[in-house]
Amino acid sequence: MNPRYLLLSACVAISATAFAGPVARWKSVSHDFGAFDEDMGKVTSDFVVVNDGDAPMMIYAARASCGCTVPRFTTDPIAPGDSAVIKVTYDPTGRPGKFSKKVKVETNCDPAQNILTINGVVIGASNTLRARFPIEAGNLKLRNKTVTFGDIRKGGTKTAFLDGYNQSNDTIRPVVTGLPAYMTVSTNPEAVPPGEQVTFTFFYNSARSSEWGMTSDVVNVSPAVKSDISQPVELIAIVNEDFSRMTPEKRERAPKVALSTTAIDLGKTAVGTRNDAEIIIENFGKDPLIIRKVSSLDPAVEVSVNKTEVKGGSQAKIKVKTDTRKCDSDIINARITVITNDPDRPVSNIRVVGELLK
Repeated sequence: MNPRYLLLSACVAISATAFAGPVARWKSVSHDFGAFDEDMGKVTSDFVVVNDGDAPMMIYAARASCGCTVPRFTTDPIAPGDSAVIKVTYDPTGRPGKFSKKVKVETNCDPAQNILTINGVVIGASNTLRARFPIEAGNLKLRNKTVTFGDIRKGGTKTAFLDGYNQSNDTIRPVVTGLPAYMTVSTNPEAVPPGEQVTFTFFYNSARSSEWGMTSDVVNVSPAVKSDISQPVELIAIVNEDFSRMTPEKRERAPKVALSTTAIDLGKTAVGTRNDAEIIIENFGKDPLIIRKVSSLDPAVEVSVNKTEVKGGSQAKIKVKTDTRKCDSDIINARITVITNDPDRPVSNIRVVGELLK
């Protein structure tokens, strides 16, 4: 027999064997729903598969990556040349933002497994967003209106984060204004597509700040540069002195703070009266005592100090003025914070208490 005929016959046989059985051809294996409102309810995409083989095709299973996605398919044999549809439904309820879900389909074809993907962005309903992003700045919703850095060692930098959400159908470019000189902010992404989240990263550079102890700054967050809408956000940090590099010799010579009292008891006092008190602050160490800050958050209590550097063995005076007209209740319970460079006692507290008589 002609060798060429034998070779041709073998190739035909191999080709026939290679294409024997069912062959799945998917018209598409991914679908993008785009941006849509959560109130629209469930959305569905049809994935069409054609059997290009010469034997019946079977779909054994279709499994989604989470319970929010439900695939439906036929269990009947798909004849050669015929097609079938797998319907994939996504439930956006309570799921604002971008999503990407996969459905794993198992068949009797080769390969036996195929992956279908659905994508989209859910623009959250008001009820859903109130739970996750309760603070409003127009169409820009925020996670909270207070950002805390925690403790920061003087000279160091620390970051804190604020999450937001674009509830509009347009891309927005949110901005933060009113930052102090020792803070910067990064917005990611700068352009926020509809229904997607944004993260504001705040950087606190304490080396550029003259603040000590608890600091509070208020900035404004707006959905756009020229927007008339803004949301005040408070940024809170506690700046502490860094004593970690002090040598034993330095600690031996370090300043040591002592207060003449840690409590001012006004007793029973009439509403509308003013009270003055004086507290002695003494340095019984060797190196100068630096008074970093003397303050009170209570509007009824005003404090001042006559000097901020106290030599070893010397004293300074803290004057305390209490104005009962500024009290918002029938008792006074305020705290005065004294911050110094004493490594063993950098923060000292003084209580101011009293009862108002009407």
